[in-house]
Amino acid sequence: MRTVTTTYLPLLLADIREAPALIGLVMMVNSAAGFAMPLLVGRWSDRRHTPRHGRRPFIVVGSLLAACGLSAVALGQGTSFLVLTLAGTLAYVGVNIVMTAHRALVHDGFEAEDYAQGNGALEVASLVGGLAGLALGGLLTELALWAPFVLAAGGMLLFAWPTVRHLPVADPGKSEQPQHRPLRFYATTMIRPGVRALLAAEILWVIGYAALPVFFILYARRVLGLQPGLASLWLAAFALGAGLVMVAAGFVRNPRMHKPFLALGVGLMGVGFLAAAASTNLVAVSFACGLAAAGFGLLSTLGFSLFAALIPRGEAGGYTALYYSLRAVASALAVPLIGLTIAATGSYRSLFVVGGVATLAALVPLAFAPSPQAAGDLTQNLS
Repeated sequence: MRTVTTTYLPLLLADIREAPALIGLVMMVNSAAGFAMPLLVGRWSDRRHTPRHGRRPFIVVGSLLAACGLSAVALGQGTSFLVLTLAGTLAYVGVNIVMTAHRALVHDGFEAEDYAQGNGALEVASLVGGLAGLALGGLLTELALWAPFVLAAGGMLLFAWPTVRHLPVADPGKSEQPQHRPLRFYATTMIRPGVRALLAAEILWVIGYAALPVFFILYARRVLGLQPGLASLWLAAFALGAGLVMVAAGFVRNPRMHKPFLALGVGLMGVGFLAAAASTNLVAVSFACGLAAAGFGLLSTLGFSLFAALIPRGEAGGYTALYYSLRAVASALAVPLIGLTIAATGSYRSLFVVGGVATLAALVPLAFAPSPQAAGDLTQNLS
């Protein structure tokens, strides 16, 4: 759903008026919703968790809001920027409610040795869904620009149903921490030992890759001489490679290995980006991007798995919200930062230079992150 909205909403906006700056401003609602809604929903879902319903009410409400927003986008085609902005905002709000509650289930429903498997399954599903939405949406735009949004609205409700209907309610435990107000809770959590190191590392590696989808097609055309259609297929191939690594990383059941493999993933992605920047040869760049894709697969699966070991009982929603909200902040920072760098250097190869440097810099705070065993000790002390 997010992929369909992010990819095809600008087409509907451009159909009303060709205003790239205004369209870019409108699309900031994605980052705004990605930052604000997890922080609101995460702590709320911890406090409203019941033995009968668990986090299901948030998944139901979020799915309905997302479907309504997507339908409103389809109905609002050709009206105005304001109508489409409001509809897109509703869609992004809904999907972020669902994702926050759904991500918290990794900690609620899995033991420490299975965090990688649970998170890996979610990452692979998100990747497959994004690629399917991108491909099917592209075909449907040949029929009508609003058609991908109707497909996404129906798909949102269809795929939410199995989770709502069949997923067992997992007991997250009762928090033994004081019931601080949300802002105080998040501020306190961010500076806890281990948490701040992992969050700092996450911000850096997200800055490393977040701008890639935005500028990759332009990079491929200007530097490698690839046409947009071929460049898209090339990027999709690396996404599939990353998906295979995500599946493999899900089988890392020994929690002691999560941090070493996460560091390996960060290193592979950073080195791969810098190697891609150093060459204009298609084969060499393909190999470098293959390394980066493998690294991305490892860190996507094991980053949150390592973070989950730091979550005290009864606080999965709040911690999950903090992790993914800061990812949205890093994404919002990365795009203008790298855009300005490309403009200043006059070269799209700086996309990979900045990405590689930022990613490798994440190894510094990651070195101070606790191992899962130490993280478990810290969590027990907090409890």
